[in-house]
Order: sequence, then structure tokens, then C-alpha cells
Amino acid sequence: MQVRYSIFKYKKLNLTASPYRLLFNAGQRHRYLIEKLKRYDVAKAEGPEVRPHEITGEERFYLKKMGQKRSNYVPIGRRGVFGGVILNMHLHWKKHETVKVICNNSKAGQVQQYAEELAELSGGVPVNIVGDDTSIFYRGKGYVQPNVMSPIDTLSKKRAYEKSKYEQSLESVKHFIAVAEKEIELYYRHVAL
Repeated sequence: MQVRYSIFKYKKLNLTASPYRLLFNAGQRHRYLIEKLKRYDVAKAEGPEVRPHEITGEERFYLKKMGQKRSNYVPIGRRGVFGGVILNMHLHWKKHETVKVICNNSKAGQVQQYAEELAELSGGVPVNIVGDDTSIFYRGKGYVQPNVMSPIDTLSKKRAYEKSKYEQSLESVKHFIAVAEKEIELYYRHVAL
């Protein structure tokens, strides 16, 4: 997002004008939030790459029907994918072959992104995405529960919550900057007439 406030120097610009001061402060907040979010990036752990099983069309159809009928599910809320979600998936796979992952408060393409991330971290096979918020996962043939069910390269529940707060704040600051720039432009067009 290219923003005009980055070219201004604080000392050179007369920030007594209210709109420019608001934009400058919003720009500082934007940079601060990006720096905060960089702290929550987790490096991927080195290790053997887990290749998911290939399932046939008939198996996929059967697993989809079975997954929709069962009532076992794992919710993904505002924290997103963190260690506890993977742990819950493995605990469900102890008794069931499939598990539903319900993504609450998710945006349009975010369910697909969550499904790819969960498949990578849990070693499960994504069977199908149902509706706008639910995906079904299969544990795989010959599933053995791992010793460490919550991967090391995921955030804890607390850190995932903090990251989600910063992401939400960053989105609102971006929206505020876009709206403020449009309003300033309209104001100066009106004054020029």
C-alpha cells in the first residue's frame, strides 16, 4: 500500500493541519504494527517432509459422506491455526477416521488457506471443503499417533491471540488511511472550486 505520508519529514512538514497530522500518525501506527507482526513469524522446523496419501474418487466420496454425518469437529476462531488445533485433530483421529474443521469468522479465501496449512502441519488429507466455512480431513491409511501432537513450529494459544489482535488492528489502520486520503482529496477538490 503506497501512502503519501512516507515522503514527509516530521520537522519540515507543518503538522498543525489536522488531516496531515492524522495521516502521519496513522502511518507511524502502520509501521509499528508491521514491526510487531514480524515478531510472531515462526520459522519452519527442519525435518522429513510428510507426503499425504493419495485417495481415489470412491474413497473421497465415502469419506466426505462419513465426515458430514459425524458430529466431531475442531473449531478455528480468530486465533487461526495454532498448536492446539493440531492437537485436537490428532485427539479426534484417535477414535474417528475423519474430522470436520469449522472456520468461524473466516474471509472468502481463508478456508482454503487454512486447509493447506492444516494438511501440512497435521499430516492429514483434505477430503473436501463444504460450504464457506467447513473442511473435512482424513487421517490417512495406517495412521499412527505422533509422540508430539502439537508441532513445535506453531504459535501457542496466547501468542496466536496477540497476533490476531495486531492483524485486526493493522487492517483497521489500512482502512482508515485509505478513507482519510480519499476524504482529504475530495476536500481539496471542493476548496479549489
